[in-house]
Amino acid sequence: MTLQQQVTQAIGLLMQAGIEGPEATTDAKLLARHVLGWDRATYLVHHQDPISDRFGRAYEPLVERRVRREPISLITARREFWGLEFTIKPGVLTPRPETELLIETSIDLLDRHIDSPLSVADIGTGSGCLAVSLATTFRHATVCAVDTSTTAVSLAQQNAAAHGVANRVRVANKPFSDWLTQRTVKHPNDRFDLIVANLPYIPTQDIQTLPPEVRLYEPADALDGGPDGLAPLRSFLELVPPCLESNGFLIVEIGIRQDQGLTKAVASVSGLCLKEFRSDLQGIRRAAVIAPLGTTPRKTRT
Repeated sequence: MTLQQQVTQAIGLLMQAGIEGPEATTDAKLLARHVLGWDRATYLVHHQDPISDRFGRAYEPLVERRVRREPISLITARREFWGLEFTIKPGVLTPRPETELLIETSIDLLDRHIDSPLSVADIGTGSGCLAVSLATTFRHATVCAVDTSTTAVSLAQQNAAAHGVANRVRVANKPFSDWLTQRTVKHPNDRFDLIVANLPYIPTQDIQTLPPEVRLYEPADALDGGPDGLAPLRSFLELVPPCLESNGFLIVEIGIRQDQGLTKAVASVSGLCLKEFRSDLQGIRRAAVIAPLGTTPRKTRT
C-alpha cells in the first residue's frame, strides 16, 4: 500500500465521523506528516511511495482519535499561529486563526513603534500565542501575560522560551482583576501602551451547540462568557482606565453579534471610548479597538 492510499482511507473514516471533506483531507495528511516527521514539501514528493506496516501501526491510532473528534492540535500537540509553532496541551484553549486579527490590528495601530520599548499586557494568555507573537513582532516590547490556569501559565512560559522571548514575556498566575488591581497600586505611573484580551465570550446557552472538538475538549472556563458572552469583558473593562497609557490601545476579541453589547459596555465605563471594530475573513466583527477618551487611531476600518 502506498502512503497516498492509506491517507485516502483515513480521509474516508474522518468524513464518516462528520468531518467535512476539506478538513478531513487536511487532517489526514497532517497526521501522516506528524508520524513521519515530514514537512509539506517532503510529503508532496513522496506521497505515492510504498509505506511500511510500522507507519500504519503509528498512524491508525491517531486517525482513530480524530474520528472521536479529538482536535488535531491535541493529537499532534502543535498548533501554528502567526507563522509560529506553539506547543498545545489539554486544558488550555487551542489558538484560533481569527485571534490573529488582534496581532494584525496591533501592528496596524503601532507599526511606527516596532522597534520601540513598548509595555504590553496579554489578559487570558492561554498558550501564550498572543504574548509570544507580540514579543516577536515588537522586538523591544516587554509583555506581561496573565492567566488563572496553572497549566496555561506553564505552557505560555514554555512557548515563550521556545521562541526566544522568555526574557521579555513575564507570565503571572492570577485572576486578571487581582493582577490589574495590585499592579495599579504598586505601579501607579507605569501603564501599558497596548493591552490585548481574548477572554471567554461564548454565551452559556450556546456551549452545548459547539462542535465536539470544542465542546468536549476545550476547557469550559475558557469558553463560558455568561448569559450574553460579555460578562468577563464587562468586569475587565472597569479595571482598564488606570492601566492604559493616554495614547495606548486595548484590543479585545468578541463573538458573533456582540458588537452592540460591547459598545454599550464600553460606554458605561468612564474614561474609555470604543474607536472601531475590525472584521475577520468571514466579515464578522471580531476585534474591537478601545482607547482612553481623546485618543484617535491612526487608521480606521470596519
